[in-house]
Amino acid sequence: MTKLAPEPVKTKTSRWVLAGAIAVLVILLAAPASIVLLLRDDGGGGTEAMRIASLPTDVAVLGDTVWVASGREDRVVALDAGEAERVQRHPTGSAPLRVAAGAGSVWTANAGDDSVTRLNPLLPGAVGRRIPIGADAVDVAVGPDGAWVTNGQRGTVTRIDAVSNRVLGYPIRTGEFPTALAIGGNHVWVVNSGDGTVARVDPRENVVTGRRLPVGRDPQDIAVGFGSVWVANRGDGTLTRLSATDGRPQGPSIRVGGAPGALAITQDAVLVLDTNSGAVLRVDPRSLAAVEIMRIPGYPAAIAVGAGAAWIVDSRSGTVTRVTD
Repeated sequence: MTKLAPEPVKTKTSRWVLAGAIAVLVILLAAPASIVLLLRDDGGGGTEAMRIASLPTDVAVLGDTVWVASGREDRVVALDAGEAERVQRHPTGSAPLRVAAGAGSVWTANAGDDSVTRLNPLLPGAVGRRIPIGADAVDVAVGPDGAWVTNGQRGTVTRIDAVSNRVLGYPIRTGEFPTALAIGGNHVWVVNSGDGTVARVDPRENVVTGRRLPVGRDPQDIAVGFGSVWVANRGDGTLTRLSATDGRPQGPSIRVGGAPGALAITQDAVLVLDTNSGAVLRVDPRSLAAVEIMRIPGYPAAIAVGAGAAWIVDSRSGTVTRVTD
């Protein structure tokens, strides 16, 4: 099976996130869903469930800790990957939708109050620093040049300095309704869900390099690995592959199920999560063959790789599933 990478490539988002942000705020007051951690072994053994939080919307991994955004409770939940019973809860801003790990911190994009929260994972129970960004916060990714946040309604991305914890420079216009973003190949890659394109931002100059790159219909997520940029197109059930060097298309689109909505990179494959059927597909970066490896019941929303496993959150059933070799 897929060899799991020791650290994840952070990506993550689901489109509708701003229409979604309103929907999420409604959901926060509605059904009492809870996060349940499901531990699956590769031999088809039993599962172990543990109730830890409410409305999981995203997941990231830093070292041996799994971080889950809990939208209804305005917090992020930290799980010890080796001992799932060890759980810590950290407050964030209002309605955190997305979570990222990097620069020695954990970051959440808070849809409810247009902010980002930065947490120090080494401080148990620590209250994170809230950073206002002056625009809607949809997704967040972290790289060597700071944290980057997509602003869906504004059509921009905002940069946060990792030293001063302040917004750096002016927002950068990338396209119509930017949602997901990823960092790699010396660029910040931004999915514009509203116009079906990807923008390539030069972090040294704070500008979009070249023209926007057309991808598939209703692109949802983006990841960088194996010399390529991979884009999950939920609207047409495809995966677009671009060069991580110059953004040029690398062959035709790859068929990957009905509604691919989330991606993760392992040591030897690209994992694709079909947010309609719950199928998890493994795409070989050399042959480009896509094989379904399992299904997650419910409404899976995000996937991350790290700590020797893949971790999948399901907002509808309130679950986190750990998939191991």
